[in-house]
Order: sequence, then C-alpha cells, then structure tokens
Amino acid sequence: MKISFQSFSTAVAMAAVVLVSTGCPVGLDYPLGKPDSEKLDKKLIGTWVSQSDDSEIKKVKVTKNDDNKYDIEVLERGEMYMLETDFLLGYTTKFNGQTFIYAQAKDQEDKKYYHYHYAFDGNKLVLQDMSLMVGGMDAVTSQEALQEEVAASMKNPDFLSTPVEYVKE
Repeated sequence: MKISFQSFSTAVAMAAVVLVSTGCPVGLDYPLGKPDSEKLDKKLIGTWVSQSDDSEIKKVKVTKNDDNKYDIEVLERGEMYMLETDFLLGYTTKFNGQTFIYAQAKDQEDKKYYHYHYAFDGNKLVLQDMSLMVGGMDAVTSQEALQEEVAASMKNPDFLSTPVEYVKE
C-alpha cells in the first residue's frame, strides 16, 4: 500500500520546506527524527519559490527558531494546500543516509508531523514525498515503528515521488 505524504510544505523543506508538492497532506502522530535534538541544515534557511505551477506550496520562508528547529511560514499557497495554518515548526533529520525535513503546525491543536525527503541540486532545493510501502500508515504506532517502516520502504525504488524544485529568492 503506497501512502504519499504532502504538506511542508507541508512543508517542510517542505518547507522549505515544508515545501511541498502536489497532493493532499498526510500527517503522522510520530516524527522520523528527534525534535529539538538535531542540528539545523542552514542551507534550508531563506525564502524558497517553487518552480512548478502545481506545487502545494508556491512560496515559503524558513527561518531559524533555535539551534534545533525552524520557523516555517507559507507565504503563497498552491491549490492543493490542505493545512489550515501557514505557520509551522520544522526539523531535519538524517536517516539511513538520507535527509528529511518534517514539520508540524504551530498554532493548531492538530500536532501531526508532515515528512519530506530533501536534497540540494546545485542552488535548487528538491523536496520529495516519501511513501510508506510495506505496512503503510497502519504500521506507524510509535516512532520506532515509523523508522522501521521507512527503512523497509526505502528499499523500494518508488519510495520517493513527486519531486518539487525550489529556488531561493
């Protein structure tokens, strides 16, 4: 079962980063990484503009909140943006040799985490949805279970999808 995550733009990096792509955001109760404990990737800081007309987030501003998290503000929504807020807290993590950004709403009771894979291609930020392809969302009952699901799903060539490129303004 393939579950697509879209939102950070949901965000994040989706931004930034939270910066995202072309579908409906799916939130999880658990983060892939350890919020407030991993260092920021300073290259994510800035205002990012999507290179695609179909992106969920067309323009997003990522700023440093502290040494371990970002403030993410969606400045321009795409048609598919589904969150009720434009203000998120974002975090990065390295997992199995890959970089991910995840975010959660700042000003809502819903504290779901929205995850994206991110990478840089020259001066472009590329965000991709990750798919839970083994047990799906039903397998995510804890942070450890999410990490196991992501590790297993990463073995599938379709784990990452819908790349969206952003350039710094």
